[in-house]
Amino acid sequence: MISFFKRFFLRRKKPTGDNGSFRIHFKELEDRKPLIKHPDTDVHKLMILATKIKRQDGYSKAITFLKDIAETYLREGNTALVSCLNKLIPYMRREPSISYKNTKDYLATIIDKVPANEPYFLNLHITMADHINSFDSGEAIRYLSGVINMDTLSHHQYNMLIKLADLNIVNQSNEQARKLLDIARNYIEPCTDRFDHIKRERKWSRTSASLAYNESSDPDNTDYLYYLFIEFLLDMARVVNPMHIEDFHKRKDLYFKKERGFADSERFHSSIRQLNIEDKKESILKQLYGFAFEELPLILGITKTELYFRSGDKESLIEIRAKKVFYRRPFKELSNIRDWVHKFVRSLIPTTT
Repeated sequence: MISFFKRFFLRRKKPTGDNGSFRIHFKELEDRKPLIKHPDTDVHKLMILATKIKRQDGYSKAITFLKDIAETYLREGNTALVSCLNKLIPYMRREPSISYKNTKDYLATIIDKVPANEPYFLNLHITMADHINSFDSGEAIRYLSGVINMDTLSHHQYNMLIKLADLNIVNQSNEQARKLLDIARNYIEPCTDRFDHIKRERKWSRTSASLAYNESSDPDNTDYLYYLFIEFLLDMARVVNPMHIEDFHKRKDLYFKKERGFADSERFHSSIRQLNIEDKKESILKQLYGFAFEELPLILGITKTELYFRSGDKESLIEIRAKKVFYRRPFKELSNIRDWVHKFVRSLIPTTT
């Protein structure tokens, strides 16, 4: 019987072209045709289906389904293997019949089969570190430290550096986390893709916020809020794209509904209590959201017409062309975001005379 996963792609009439994914040659297959990466929408649909299977039939059936997908992705050399395993490994961890060691061994086998020289698959080491961390954070730190070669660092190892910093923060090794963040800072700029650049800046700010929170013994320490707000604004900046402006409004709605974000988090509440500005919470959110949802898109270079564009609205060929080239613009607006957040945070703290 042909699995659902195989039927899902067999019924697609037209193959998709390469959209920037790595073209991979597996160790055992030297002479293979150029790879075709399935669209992200297809991967997303399959992950949603895995969730439905888990809810209806339990983890075991969902695991079988995801392993089938992983096997196909591995055989193809499809970079979607990383997303698949990030869904699969937590499911395996929750299935009582599968031990911690069995899950670790399975993932190690996959890592051994992917080419070590393909940068995107380095993210599988983060998946492994997450799994080990569920059992022993110290071992997770040792594992990732052993994978990262500090003598041959490149921007491809950026995500692993950030993950290692996160693990050190959890382990209360703040000084080591700070050193790793300083190193990681050097590997953001080489990233030329606009949205990947923003994503890296966001990750760096998020980890910096965690470190600042860990060290927030000083009542006047506002570093946590500073990095938290920058991380939030960068999260919105990632979806500022006139070609897909509906994504920006969907994410905005998630923040308003508090289905995404920090507004109800214990860390945020603890921080504003410590700074004695708890009564300003609603005002803080109103000003921050106002800047993020109204001013930030314009700072990033889109027009009001593009921001409030609705499907069916008339637009000229010149406007359409301008939308299409937006993603090529380098991300150079971080200093504007930092300046605004710095002034905003300073305005929140009562001055003493």
